[in-house]
Amino acid sequence: SAYSPRMRFLSLEKLINLHDGYRQTIRIDALEVLLIQEAGQIHIIQSTCPHRGQRLEGGTVEDKVIYCPWHNFGFDLASGAHVGGVCDKLKVYAPIYENNVVGIMTDD
Repeated sequence: SAYSPRMRFLSLEKLINLHDGYRQTIRIDALEVLLIQEAGQIHIIQSTCPHRGQRLEGGTVEDKVIYCPWHNFGFDLASGAHVGGVCDKLKVYAPIYENNVVGIMTDD
């Protein structure tokens, strides 16, 4: 396995519940992520903007960029990079599919 022994699978959502426009902040222990489906693709990112800590769940997504609802900072959903290049990156998690659920591997 490519994962360290400390890594564990965290189940986030059943695939049947996902649809384009899906947005859900999910908290497991100390970890909080935002699960998004847009244009048939699932993205899992940290739930808050690194700029001022605003929740991103209410943000808009255009061309694989999520825009923070507070100051309209844009972040690339694939890399987490701030579009303007001045803000810290968003943490991005790779979706892991197990049976009928999507989740992430974490060592948090």
